[in-house]
Amino acid sequence: MPVPGFHPGPLAYFEDMTPDFVARADGYRITEAEILEFGRRFDPQPFHTDPVAARDSVFGQLVAPGTLIICARSWLVNNLDRCPAYSAGLGVEHMNLLRPACAGDTLKLEIRVLEARASQSRPDHGIVTCKNLILNQRDELVMELTPKMLVRRRPATP
Repeated sequence: MPVPGFHPGPLAYFEDMTPDFVARADGYRITEAEILEFGRRFDPQPFHTDPVAARDSVFGQLVAPGTLIICARSWLVNNLDRCPAYSAGLGVEHMNLLRPACAGDTLKLEIRVLEARASQSRPDHGIVTCKNLILNQRDELVMELTPKMLVRRRPATP
């Protein structure tokens, strides 16, 4: 049964993950209700939980928690036009929050391969490091991060 919001493009195996590899997804719209619910549950700062108090913050308005942006990135990864044959995440080398995301923003993701190497411990996989750029509808950079992932090699054909 398909998962709502899960519409990956064709699989990209380790062999496809070369330095010219680029994948994109868009269409994650942030709502005020989502910011408030997520903020109240996980990051109860006034600029995530109270639209009136948020006006007096450094942001001047209600903004999405950074962890909500990371969750939106996961949704976007699962909707890439070329979806890596992902087996596991191996960590994030760095993450920068560059601009707040607000209610009404629509986020998109672009990933580019930085490095790909064969796995020593799993010969049927490779380790891929990518640059992830999360942008809003005005193409302003909201967040960038550099995750590593374990990606399956292309299956042998009989």
